[in-house]
Amino acid sequence: MANRDRPVNETRSRLTLRRNGNLVLTDGIGSTVWLTNTFSGVGMEVHGLCGEYIICIYNPQPICTCPHGFSLRDHSNWSKGCSLSVILSHDSNKLDFMEIPNSDYFAYDLDTIAIGISYEECRDACLYDLRCKGFGYARDGSEVRYPKSFLLNGFHKPSTFISMYIKILKGLSTNEALKKLKPYELNCSAALVALDSGYPKVAKSNKIRYTKYLIGFVSSFPIIEAIYIGLTWWYVFRNQAKEEFVNMGYIELAMGFKRFTYAELKKATNNFKQEHKLLVYEYLENGSLDKILFSDAELGLEQKYKIALGIAKGLSYLHEECLEWVLHCDIKPQNILLDDQLEPKVADFRMSKLFTDIYGIKDMQGRRFSKAWGTKGYMALEWMMNLKIDAKADVYNYGIVLLELLSGKSASILISTLAKEYNEWNQPVQYVTEKIEIEGLKEVINPRLLCEYEKKKLERLMKVTLLCVQEDRNARPTMSKVMEVLLDNDHE
Repeated sequence: MANRDRPVNETRSRLTLRRNGNLVLTDGIGSTVWLTNTFSGVGMEVHGLCGEYIICIYNPQPICTCPHGFSLRDHSNWSKGCSLSVILSHDSNKLDFMEIPNSDYFAYDLDTIAIGISYEECRDACLYDLRCKGFGYARDGSEVRYPKSFLLNGFHKPSTFISMYIKILKGLSTNEALKKLKPYELNCSAALVALDSGYPKVAKSNKIRYTKYLIGFVSSFPIIEAIYIGLTWWYVFRNQAKEEFVNMGYIELAMGFKRFTYAELKKATNNFKQEHKLLVYEYLENGSLDKILFSDAELGLEQKYKIALGIAKGLSYLHEECLEWVLHCDIKPQNILLDDQLEPKVADFRMSKLFTDIYGIKDMQGRRFSKAWGTKGYMALEWMMNLKIDAKADVYNYGIVLLELLSGKSASILISTLAKEYNEWNQPVQYVTEKIEIEGLKEVINPRLLCEYEKKKLERLMKVTLLCVQEDRNARPTMSKVMEVLLDNDHE
């Protein structure tokens, strides 16, 4: 409303065009001098606020929304409009129209308004025109059509008789509930945006949602703490309950045995003897060393040297590196297992003993046994003489195994056939020593190794063998020393 009785001559006066289309003149102190009264009663017919395809609805505040199947290009700026989730085809057979009742897009008509044209004619005209994105059709009896090249300035008003038909792909049809097109029933793929605010309502909704998440997260701490305490309590006390249950089982078992006499228990358990005993080994592909050493299978010098070094490493670990030093007492080819790469492993610890006395202190001086342990042909002289037994007994066993590796004959054959002229315990040692001194090294080793004869390596291996089978155990080297000698030879 203009106020002609109040002229404005101040330098700070301002003429403002508001969002609703009205002009406002204010003076220097900001008070309204006059304004135009041209705004729409519905409020959404002010153009240019919403982008392409967007429809403005009054609910009761003006809001922008996208038609069914469309989504906002930018949720923070609705002026960029909506976009279809798929690209429209140029093939008219794949196109269809979506009806939005009581709605229209202002301006951007393709041609002059046509009157008296049927809906089908109007539809076909837009369908085959690549420029046409939709058309408005009045169903109030006037049969007026409005083909559109751009769908801008859209609005929904229940009082209008025009229905808007937007070109879409077939299969993307509107829900039946949309035909009435109430503002709160419009199926929008984007958030509703208020026109009277510079930011979308979705920001406010997100803020509320984030606040709820924060409150829920903080309130969940007591629940998490209660669960943690419960699980801890269960873990601690379940072990105690299990231990008490086991102890009670032992007590019940002991009480049950008291009901029977020793004679009854002995009879029930077959005199406490098992009919069958089994020795369980780790499965290795090549079995024990004796299966290969005393068979037709041929082992080369490098393979035998590798096996000798591997056995030395194993015994060195048992004698000097274990927390409790172990005396094996029965080193022989049957107790050496070979994997698929011929890497040896020491097995069968049935006769093994620990190097500890009654105080748990490692005993380097050895100990006496009530009887001899081991296999005939491999046992050291100190077993027969009832001397103290230490790690040097295993060293002697190892020397006999090396002798078998080099000669290709078992210890029993060496004793019975190759050294008949010797009647003492250490027959193989004397035989081999004299053979080497009189006839040379090649008279003792396996003839199969002659084609691979490497003098330095064979001499080193034979030297270690003879040192390990000395009658005087103090003259025998430790297994760690044997390992060092073989490794030095391996690096030459």
